[in-house]
Amino acid sequence: DEYRRRRDFLLAELAEEYEVTKPGGAFYLFPRAPWGTGTEFVSRAIREQLLIIPGNIFSQRDTHFRISYAAADSVIERGIEVLRRIA
Repeated sequence: DEYRRRRDFLLAELAEEYEVTKPGGAFYLFPRAPWGTGTEFVSRAIREQLLIIPGNIFSQRDTHFRISYAAADSVIERGIEVLRRIA
């Protein structure tokens, strides 16, 4: 229930800036990077002290990134702030 709540919160908060499909059973989202490659976008996020993973680790395409919602609400809220700022 807690993961579902966090997932739904993150999806709602990122819906305007990011193309993302609702995951079925995982504890992470796999949004499309809004600009550049997934790797370029992740590099920018890391410079903002937000650790997300480039999608090309999980796929042959470098277009998405992976963000976990198995974290405290305060961490998720900070992540949302950073993702909105760099979108």
